[in-house]
Amino acid sequence: MVPISKKIRGFTLIELLVVIAIIAILIGLLLPAVQKVREAAARATCSNNIKQWSLAIHNYHSTYGNFMPAAAANPNRISWPVFLWPYVEMENSAKMYNRNVGFWQPNNIIPGTHNGVCSTISKIYYCGSGRQDAKWQGDGYWRARSNYVINWGNVRMPLLGAAPQANSPWGYTDFSNRASPRISNLDKFPDGTSNTLAFSEVLMHDNDAAADFRGDFINDDSQCGRFMTIDTPNSGIDEMTGWCVNDAVRMPCINSGNGKIAARSKHTGGVNASFCDGSIRFISNSIPLVTWQAISTMNGSEVFDSNY
Repeated sequence: MVPISKKIRGFTLIELLVVIAIIAILIGLLLPAVQKVREAAARATCSNNIKQWSLAIHNYHSTYGNFMPAAAANPNRISWPVFLWPYVEMENSAKMYNRNVGFWQPNNIIPGTHNGVCSTISKIYYCGSGRQDAKWQGDGYWRARSNYVINWGNVRMPLLGAAPQANSPWGYTDFSNRASPRISNLDKFPDGTSNTLAFSEVLMHDNDAAADFRGDFINDDSQCGRFMTIDTPNSGIDEMTGWCVNDAVRMPCINSGNGKIAARSKHTGGVNASFCDGSIRFISNSIPLVTWQAISTMNGSEVFDSNY
């Protein structure tokens, strides 16, 4: 008896479209969860990096009896990261850096190249939400940049007029000599180190060649390497003395005679920040301005709600 052949039926077009639609829906449901996990990991990495910088200032304090300066006096112009390199596993960079010349001079920087010691990068320079190799090429003196900067308080840079009575550990310097007068001992914090900001985040331009000061923390110049509490996190319009590239969405700025840089991040809802006792907190964008400014001073004797 001759067997009857069975014809194999394929998917119809409608069935295929239904399957594709179901797969698309599942992917759509999965992507937000993946993005949340990715952001949580980036935020945790960022928090850990700020923690390392915060521990470094305490190790520096243990060695020298005070916090590192924001910048050394002229003529050598040494910015604060150089002082902390030995305490963030960058001992070789610290040994190679020549403190007898300016940061822009060989072999600290070799013009037009990233061969100088100031172009050496470390994973603790960068937030996990951004590029891990951002550098400055906005002029001929190429160098590394970073998402992490020190607290300058509720004041512009350079300071115009008299310094206020309540100050940050590093802020309110006279730009003409670039030396920070607030090289603080741990016993000089009437407000308490747990209530005084140390580090927070800034965003950097995506183009290394953009002449935008934000994140240019090897440079002691003007607004480099600092954040101000004039605006709450991720708000306001930054101002710089001729070195900003406006990004109206994430990093708005204008050129101004004296500058202010807000703490900014790609994290949802706020920024990571550390305090002078070494603790780390996530600061909401909605923090009241009066509270944000209060925690940027070490001797303001402010009374504020700490549940931010």
